[in-house]
Amino acid sequence: MKTMMLGLKEGEHVKVHCTKRTFNMEKDFEISVTVEDTDQLLSGAWLNISIIQVFATALSELCFHDDCHPNSIGFMCPEMISATMLKSDADRILLYMTRSMSALSSKTFILCPYYEKSHWMLLVLCLSKREVYIFDSQQKKRNLMIKEPLNNAFRSYKRLGGQSKGTKLTWIPAQCAQQPGSLDCGYYVMRFMYDIIMNHGNSQDLTKDFSRTLPYSAEEINEVKDFLADYFMNNVEFLA
Repeated sequence: MKTMMLGLKEGEHVKVHCTKRTFNMEKDFEISVTVEDTDQLLSGAWLNISIIQVFATALSELCFHDDCHPNSIGFMCPEMISATMLKSDADRILLYMTRSMSALSSKTFILCPYYEKSHWMLLVLCLSKREVYIFDSQQKKRNLMIKEPLNNAFRSYKRLGGQSKGTKLTWIPAQCAQQPGSLDCGYYVMRFMYDIIMNHGNSQDLTKDFSRTLPYSAEEINEVKDFLADYFMNNVEFLA
C-alpha cells in the first residue's frame, strides 16, 4: 500500500469508488485518499475520515457479494453523520438519516461510525428493538451531538411507516475493548465493525455478545489494517 502511494506528492490523492448503495446516498461518489491518510494508517497515527469510509465500503462489499457473511448489516456514511455536518447542514442530515433507516429497515443492524471532538466511536442502530448501542473505546459520559438528530430521524422514519407509538430510541453503552493510547479510536471502530460482521451479524443481543474490556492485541489491529489494505490495493484509482 505504501509502495503504491510513493509516486504521489504531499497533498495529492487517489480515489476509491463508492456506490450509492453502500451508504444510501443519492448517487455514486468517490472517496479521496491522500498520501497522508495512508501514512497515518500504516504508522498507527490518528485516522482521517476517508480511511473509515473506505473500510466501511470494504465491509459493505463483503456483505453484499460474499454468501459466507450475513447481508443483515447496513451502514450510514461517517462523513454525513459527523458532528461537523450536523452543525453545518442539520436539515439535510436529518433527511439522510431518515432515508437510510427506510432503505435499511430490513437489516438487523445499521453501523454508524461517528466522529465528534477528535474521537471516533461506533453507534450500532437496531431498528427492530429501537436501540442504539454505543461502542466507545474511551468510555465516559458524553453528551453526543448526534443523539437528538438521530432520535428525530427515527421518529420521522416511524411516522412514514404510519406508526405513532414506539418512536423513542434507547441508547445503551456497550461493554467493549478499551484503547490503551490516545490515537487508537479509529482502529478500534474498524475492529468493532469487523467483529460484528464476521462474528455477530445475526446476534440477538450485542450487549451480551460483547463483554470484553481488554485492549485489542497488535495482531487484531493488524488484521483489520490488512483487510483494508487488500481492498484498497484492488480498488484504488490513480488520478490522471
